[in-house]
Amino acid sequence: MKGKWLLVAYALSGVAALAYELAWMRELSTMLGSTAYASGTMLSAYMTGLGLGAIIGTRVAVRTWRPMRMASWAEVAVAVLSVLAFLGIRYLPGFYFDLIKTSGLTSAALFLGLQFAMSFVIMALPTMAMGATYPLVMRAVNRDTELGTWSGKLYAVNTLGAIAGSLLATFVFIPTVGIKGSLVIAAVVSLAAAIIFSALATNDSRVPLFFRSAEVTALLVVVVILLIPARTGSPLGLGQAFYYRSAADFARTASTRTTIFESEGIYSHVAVVESGSGMRTLHNGALDEGTDNDYDRVTTTMLSMVPAMSAENTRTALVVGLGTGFTSQTYYDLGFDRVTTVEINPDVIPASEYFIGSVAEDDPRWDIVVDDARAFILTNPTKYDAITSEPSWPWSSGVAALFTQEFMEAAKSRLNDGGVYCQWLPNYILEDDDVAMMYKTMRQVFDRVDVWSVNFPEDQDAELLLIGYNDVAGHSVDVVKGRLDRLIAPLTDANPLIAPQSITPYPRAGVLAAAVDDPSVPLNVDDHSTLEYRVFWNFVNGALSRNGE
Repeated sequence: MKGKWLLVAYALSGVAALAYELAWMRELSTMLGSTAYASGTMLSAYMTGLGLGAIIGTRVAVRTWRPMRMASWAEVAVAVLSVLAFLGIRYLPGFYFDLIKTSGLTSAALFLGLQFAMSFVIMALPTMAMGATYPLVMRAVNRDTELGTWSGKLYAVNTLGAIAGSLLATFVFIPTVGIKGSLVIAAVVSLAAAIIFSALATNDSRVPLFFRSAEVTALLVVVVILLIPARTGSPLGLGQAFYYRSAADFARTASTRTTIFESEGIYSHVAVVESGSGMRTLHNGALDEGTDNDYDRVTTTMLSMVPAMSAENTRTALVVGLGTGFTSQTYYDLGFDRVTTVEINPDVIPASEYFIGSVAEDDPRWDIVVDDARAFILTNPTKYDAITSEPSWPWSSGVAALFTQEFMEAAKSRLNDGGVYCQWLPNYILEDDDVAMMYKTMRQVFDRVDVWSVNFPEDQDAELLLIGYNDVAGHSVDVVKGRLDRLIAPLTDANPLIAPQSITPYPRAGVLAAAVDDPSVPLNVDDHSTLEYRVFWNFVNGALSRNGE
């Protein structure tokens, strides 16, 4: 009987461990970003803590006469230190942000080192307590003759518990009760494991029922609720590094905003905030995904108008990424018979209604599909006259695959004859080599690619639109420009930034054409998603170069 309860306790320990890990990584990602680098540094910090904990636990195990009791205390430490770690995560962003701005960092390499240090500081103590549990439990069963059998059993149930914890945290806890609630559940599970370890240490086979720990559990829940602040609005993270001089500066600006929508979903924390001037911003995780100001309206308008004026027909359109909804709405307003929008995050749909209003679910002309865009394109045989791909920041791990040659090939397979594919590029954080790489990548798929500049009065070529033609023959650039000018003219009174000069052929198109035959220019492909990593370095180095301004 004791053996079965030991396996139950160690399985519960695995459940809690993965729930903690996912909650920490999710919360830290709002500060560090959802990049491959951030995920790698957070995971390495987590594993470093476990390794150090195993070393410490081994040393303690050979010196104690009551290893099972020490294992119980280790699980209690996991619960308590995890609460403190999560509390630290909620208060850490301001310190981290100011450290970036004032530390004199000059390179992204040093910045990544700082990310690891911050992740390790948060995870060190609770993960070391997790790592110490195994050698302590193994020391406790060392008196049995079947040590190898017990080692395998404990490893197996802990792994199964970890699998269950990761699935529950991802699909149940976080979507239903949020990050904060998930931490509470994980802490209760840790305490349950601690209680069983404690009972086994007394050689009492009557393991206490969970309700006997109600006082401890209730106290922990109260502490969590009282100490950990609820997060509203946009978190302070890497995405704000360009715009604010300090955490205090961000806090002053944030104090003038009102959160009008907020949801902690399975993919990210989504919020819509409204400034004192009435401008609304959509936040998805740590990044701004769009606003309703005149500048963003230029880009979202052109993401529909340029492909619409380039295509032979204007019946059907597909938009990859809903965002604020303005791109899809523009296609709709242009009179397309059918507009399909693919958005992977369901929480973005109600958030977009604060920008474009309610979209009738039974509207025969506009269909919003909750799905991964790549999977949708590969499995849905419908073809379109225009496809616009406007996923968020290319450095985000979840969207990096929407900028590759393979995705473009899949999109081309869904174009009608005379159809066009539009790829958005944030030129303001790209180097010339990055643009050349993306142009060359797109030319591997489309024999004809036109490049258009989205211009602002103070920033020419701020964003780029690459238009790939399913057929080489089609409207010339001059014809498309003329059609755009006629279409734009009525819109200028409402938004002076939407004017003929706001969209022009890219002035360095000749340089890009030469890159197609240049073997030194790489391709952005699934196996080597170069853009994902380049854009991160560009962004961080750009943010660091502005420190002190």
